[in-house]
Parts: sequence; C-alpha cells; structure tokens
Amino acid sequence: MAKAREQMAVLHSSLEQLKGQAQVNQKVIGERVEKLKDMRKEIEDIQTVADDMLRERELTEKEMAATQEDIAQEKELLHTQEMVTQQRLQVLEKSADWFKDRLAFNFKKTPAGRVQMILTCIDHKDPTRPFFFDVEVTPEGKYAVTACDPRVTDLDELVEKLNSTNNLRSFVITMRQRFKKMI
Repeated sequence: MAKAREQMAVLHSSLEQLKGQAQVNQKVIGERVEKLKDMRKEIEDIQTVADDMLRERELTEKEMAATQEDIAQEKELLHTQEMVTQQRLQVLEKSADWFKDRLAFNFKKTPAGRVQMILTCIDHKDPTRPFFFDVEVTPEGKYAVTACDPRVTDLDELVEKLNSTNNLRSFVITMRQRFKKMI
C-alpha cells in the first residue's frame, strides 16, 4: 500500500502539475483568444477602410471620367467657336478691304482701344489725304468722338444724333459730307 500511496502521491503531484499547466494553458488560450478578437477587429476595421477607399476610388474615377468628358466637350466647343470666329474674321477682313477699296474708308483700333475711322478720296487735289475721327463706346454705352482731323464744327450735335439714333453708318456718311464741305 505504501507503493500505492507513493504512486497516488506521484499521480496527485502530476495531477496538480497538470492542473497548473492547464491553468497556464487556459490563461494563454484566453490571451490568444483576446488577441485573436483584437486582430479580427483590426482586420474588420482595415477591411472597412479598404472598402471605403475602394468606393472613394470608384467615385473619383467616375468624377475624373465626367471631368474628362466635360473637357473634351469644352475643347470641341472651343474648336467650333474658333472656327466660327475665324470665319467671321475672314468676312470682316473682306468687308474691311471692300470698304477700303470701294468706299475709300478704312478703320483701325488705336492703342487706346478706340476705333479710328479714316476717310480718303475727299480732297480731289490730294485723294490720299486722310480725314479721320476716333470713336469709342463709353461705359454708359454711348458713343464718343475723341479725336477729329480736321475738326468738324457741329461734331457735338452729330455725336448727340448718333447716340439718339444708334446709326453709325449714317454718322460716317454725314462725317464724309462735312469733310467735303471743308474743302
């Protein structure tokens, strides 16, 4: 029996050791379970961030595509407007040449932003002699003549009539007539 007691004591000691080891293992398992829960939570958080980033990327890509489409449309519109502007410019240049060649009338933009209207073929003795006046539109939307050579005596009244009728063509014809009267 002593042997059995001794074996019992050894078994009891082994049992206590196993219980101690089981408690350590339980503690380690508990820590690992907590660590695993924390890691799962981190993975879920990372997955949420990754999903958000993917959604944001998709939205950004859609916005970029829309912006690129808008840019392409704007480029096309600008190209069309440029073509129309070029066509208008050609028509205006032809008209200006026609005025210059046929009507002895030329106009140009001055450095001050005014339009200088130059009339020739008024003086029969010197057909190339220029008669000119500068016209500008004021901020109020009214015409103003800022220079005139030679000076027309009733220029102020003519400008007043121009502003009341808004008929620049008639004004230019009247100015030619006034210049002719001076010769």
